[in-house]
Amino acid sequence: MLKQLGNGGIESMANKIGANSQQTSSALEGIVPTLLGAMSNNSQSKSGASGLLGALDRDHDGSILDDVSGFIGNSDNGPGEGILKHVLGGNRNTVENGLSAKTGLNTSQVGQLLKIAAPLIMGYLGKQKKQQGSGFDLGSIAGLLGGMSNTSDKSTGLDLGDILQVVGGLSGGNSGAQRSGGIGGLLGKLFGK
Repeated sequence: MLKQLGNGGIESMANKIGANSQQTSSALEGIVPTLLGAMSNNSQSKSGASGLLGALDRDHDGSILDDVSGFIGNSDNGPGEGILKHVLGGNRNTVENGLSAKTGLNTSQVGQLLKIAAPLIMGYLGKQKKQQGSGFDLGSIAGLLGGMSNTSDKSTGLDLGDILQVVGGLSGGNSGAQRSGGIGGLLGKLFGK
């Protein structure tokens, strides 16, 4: 997974939050499925999916993935805060506290990683939308997010069941199961361009 990130993506994140690369990588294994689960849950309603598609059209064309390290360096001024407010809403503190307990990072570090990861995920989704053109619709976004969130949830070594219940995104008791390809594949897609 770390090789797939390229350009020192994990290292840049680790430096930004004041953690080591291993801690940061492990934390992302909880953060990415959590955000995908929340986005997937939001996209289940027509208004939620429409809002997400609109945000992709307006603000997230995938160009953020062209300079991941540059974005990480300037992420304090990036769109992460707004995305998290929309995606996690009132659950944000609960999610941050839960992820902190699972990952060993403090809540401030988890919050910073969430603010970095959310725009990167949106950039990836925007890139998918751009590649698929006019065929990318409400069903496409719900299907893509549902598939990605289930795959990433099953591949992480962290038991995220309680956190994912909070965001309401994923069902089933697969949160601790090891499965190859999921989170590493997703992060590879995010950072591998």
